[in-house]
Amino acid sequence: MALNGLKKELIKMEKTEIIKLISELYKKVPEAKNYLDIFATGETKELAEKYKKQIEKYIYPNGRNMDLRETEARKIIRTVRKMKITELNIELELHYVSCCLEIIEDFGYWDENYYIALEKMFDNAINGISEIGMEDKYNEKVISLSSKASEYGIKLEY
Repeated sequence: MALNGLKKELIKMEKTEIIKLISELYKKVPEAKNYLDIFATGETKELAEKYKKQIEKYIYPNGRNMDLRETEARKIIRTVRKMKITELNIELELHYVSCCLEIIEDFGYWDENYYIALEKMFDNAINGISEIGMEDKYNEKVISLSSKASEYGIKLEY
């Protein structure tokens, strides 16, 4: 069903039916719960911490073969971006960059695609920061990440 079709159906429903529908979504769809929690409270900190732990799980090496699964971490971030909560996106994107820089520092990891993904993620965060005008809040962290990256020949321009 297209969005317009859904809107037509919602218009036909009583307020109590819509409340029941949203309550069911809240209980059964984790992404909807996360979105509605932020909608109701405006608070992203708890959700950001949850996603940061998931990102870390995928970025840091796993097992004897030191398998890196940063592509899975990027999938989490892409999914969260669909919520269109810019500050949450920025937090996760900067965390991703920070974790990747730690991998480079700790293991001397070098892969061109890894570096490209890291740079793109940083650029997305910078664009988000500019979009919501929060340069003051993130200035120190961004400068720190940019400086650390330059030690490894990575240009993260701010």
